[in-house]
Amino acid sequence: MMCLTCRAPTACALCRRCRSELRPGAELLTATGSVVRCALLHTGPARRLVHLLKYAGVRAAATPLAEAMAPLMDTAVPAIVPVPRAAARRWRYGVDPGVELAAALASLTGLPVLKALRAELWHRRRAGGGGSKRGAPRFTSRWAIPGGVVLIDDVYTTGATLQAAGEALGGVAAAVTATVAPSAVGAAAPPGAHRPGLP
Repeated sequence: MMCLTCRAPTACALCRRCRSELRPGAELLTATGSVVRCALLHTGPARRLVHLLKYAGVRAAATPLAEAMAPLMDTAVPAIVPVPRAAARRWRYGVDPGVELAAALASLTGLPVLKALRAELWHRRRAGGGGSKRGAPRFTSRWAIPGGVVLIDDVYTTGATLQAAGEALGGVAAAVTATVAPSAVGAAAPPGAHRPGLP
């Protein structure tokens, strides 16, 4: 078996060196006051894992990311709701990162997954520099959801995507993401201490 991020021989998804290079994320607040727990900083091996999942369709990359997210989950919540990818990008890349992460988290935590959000067909790409100037994606709710669900997404950059998803569901108090952009950590004051990512 080879490490997903550096291709070195290893007995698991990530080699010892790549695991040691993972950096803990942060706990942040969106503009609407939702708490977002981000497992890892979007740098090094964590960034490569997200890119493998998001742009190369490597579904196995969801597992180590979900392993980092799982300790941040409250297993008493009624369900987790993945933030879906725009349909055009899902067709192009053959994968929906939020759905894959939610499925991996469900297998680790036993929490049910509710695919309660529908994404628009297409929206301008938000990843990379200038994402905050491109507007937020739009979502619609498929059905009413119970209170206390947690949104699941791959990367926290500005919080606009999570805010739009939460608003479509009538307000969501919490979210967990795999990674957080370093610029987001520098721009926000974390409301609480953060726990380490992968062991």
